[in-house]
Amino acid sequence: MLNTRKILYWAVTAVCCGLLPSGCVKEDVASLGERHDVAVRLNVGTRAVGETDGTPADVESAIHTLRVYAFVGGRPAGHHLVENVEKLPHTFFMDLTFYSVAEQKVDFYVVANEKAMEAEGPGAPAPLSPTTTESQLNGYWFANLNSDIETYGLPMFCKQPATIDFTKVKGESPNDPNHAGHTLLDYNITFEMQRPVGKLGVFAAKPEGETGDLRITELTMLASGIRTRNYLMPQSEETLKKVTGIKGDVSLEVISGNVAKTLPSGISDTERKNPANYTPVQNSPFYPFENPWGSTAWSVKGDEEGNILRIGYTYGEGDARTGLVYLPPIKRDHYYTVCCLMHNDGKITVEYTVADWEGVTYPLEFDYPTYDNPITPANGTPLPGERKYPQPTVYFNSDPDSPLGSYSFHFKITGPTGQTWTPTLLDNPGKFEVSVFQHGQKIEDADKLVASPDVYEIRVKALSAENVGETVSLGISYKPTWSDASSLLLINGRNDDLKWEGSKLAETVVIKQIEVPQN
Repeated sequence: MLNTRKILYWAVTAVCCGLLPSGCVKEDVASLGERHDVAVRLNVGTRAVGETDGTPADVESAIHTLRVYAFVGGRPAGHHLVENVEKLPHTFFMDLTFYSVAEQKVDFYVVANEKAMEAEGPGAPAPLSPTTTESQLNGYWFANLNSDIETYGLPMFCKQPATIDFTKVKGESPNDPNHAGHTLLDYNITFEMQRPVGKLGVFAAKPEGETGDLRITELTMLASGIRTRNYLMPQSEETLKKVTGIKGDVSLEVISGNVAKTLPSGISDTERKNPANYTPVQNSPFYPFENPWGSTAWSVKGDEEGNILRIGYTYGEGDARTGLVYLPPIKRDHYYTVCCLMHNDGKITVEYTVADWEGVTYPLEFDYPTYDNPITPANGTPLPGERKYPQPTVYFNSDPDSPLGSYSFHFKITGPTGQTWTPTLLDNPGKFEVSVFQHGQKIEDADKLVASPDVYEIRVKALSAENVGETVSLGISYKPTWSDASSLLLINGRNDDLKWEGSKLAETVVIKQIEVPQN
């Protein structure tokens, strides 16, 4: 039984495989400069969440495109691009080149949603490509975020080293039919994706007992603190301080309705800082760029290049008023909440909090199907000494319900849970038919052909006495959970070690029709 099951998280999980030049043969130690395959598995989940607790909204967690780079000592060792990962979970194999005979350090760079980053004009970095160097990745920056976050999401990144020892070989092969025979290494590397920008949320409330209508009329980030660029990868404080501010303020979208929430005078400090007790006053989130400059208190002006939020508001028919909130330094992947208690007499009290922009861990399960390879004769005939079963044969029997003349295989598929499969006749299907039984009962509903701890019987039957000498190929197709395309499972060993006579492919077993035996 082959099993490559892993529990995946909101992350990218790498499992390393080596591919020999001579084909699919297991090795003990990698050769110098030889190529090896790394299976990089991605699983991302989303859920609807509020805007008050720091948990990313669906669009902030979505991954649309993905690039993975690998470098060894600055030398390129691998690259893979997936341009559409909206149907999740998703998995793929990535070819890597290694430069040592055993253990070596690999620097992985993962970039998601690159089209969310915009940079153009003199000095702008070249677009990411298969030939992007490690130095270019570390220095890559963008000047704007694409406003269509629903389509392009937010940029995400991961930069992480991993030490891989090619002598740590698992005693199994991957079940992916396109990579049969690769040596599977015993590694499970998780890359935690982060956003290179911050997030700002603004909230407002009235004191309890205040009857006037409070309306927020303006939210403006002053130009002094808005940076002209943001780096994709983390930078030193020295580098960040060299980034200049933009010209012109940035207006944030404001809700059209009144502020409804009120705060009682005796509320605890913890609840006073809780955004859930305030009315969100932004129409959409704002994602400020990293900025090492800032203030240590909301009411005290800090560094000249720190971020400043100007808030305009009115009470009833009264005059328009404004207040300033001096923000702390902006760190990547952090969520900044500004909670304003606004009094009718013009007094403003602000509580702001800074927290990790929390993600959600999704213990979703991904698998290639776990199943028996090869399929075996249903009558229990053992594998002969020459290591191949004889070619299966059928003959015509006019009784449609009789198993006489048909050939039956045993097939077992145990995972992942709910995985469907379909027996498929190829090459000559109109002259033969296939049916499936379990516990002696014929399965009429194809939707019931799912992973099960119990064995299935696949029965192939000839439909006419006139087809003696004809052959048909039996395959078993399945549709991975991450794709709409069907694939064939390996049911006949491997291409370099087939288990059924008369067959030439690892994905099919060829059945031949013969004359009706004479007693």
